[in-house]
Amino acid sequence: MADRDIFTTGRFCIREFTEDDREPFVACHLDPVFSSYHLKHERGRAHASAVFDAFLAWQAEKPRANFQFAVSSRDDPAGYIGNVGIRTRGLPPGEGELGIEFIPAWWQRGAASEVMRRFVTWAQDSLRIRAFVAETAPGNLAANRLAEAVGLRPTGQAGKRHWRS
Repeated sequence: MADRDIFTTGRFCIREFTEDDREPFVACHLDPVFSSYHLKHERGRAHASAVFDAFLAWQAEKPRANFQFAVSSRDDPAGYIGNVGIRTRGLPPGEGELGIEFIPAWWQRGAASEVMRRFVTWAQDSLRIRAFVAETAPGNLAANRLAEAVGLRPTGQAGKRHWRS
């Protein structure tokens, strides 16, 4: 594993974001297929760049409450194919909000399941997270299946669908 790697799976490296990930991250968010699962205010270059800035800023927080990591292929550890994270700020101790996204070329290839299953274990072991929450976009059936696969149950819907472990 490289210095910035958090963990690996069979096919992927999960690592801290670097500035080199900005353009691939923004390009993913500008992809019409990808952005179709985001609310209108979550689309566009300015929004994606602001989200990316937050991910970089979280790395310097002490104590750190939010963790968003880049996902790359083990064949190209410096590349960018998605991200995974957990946010704990503002939540009760031991609770975290999960999030994951991949570029469309990696959809329906088991990537999200492989990464999320390992990530949940990492969050339990490293951060002592015992309860997980998540939101999924309306109509994103793959995200709903992923939430169920990692043990979350639907709890409601207000624009996005809400899940809890």
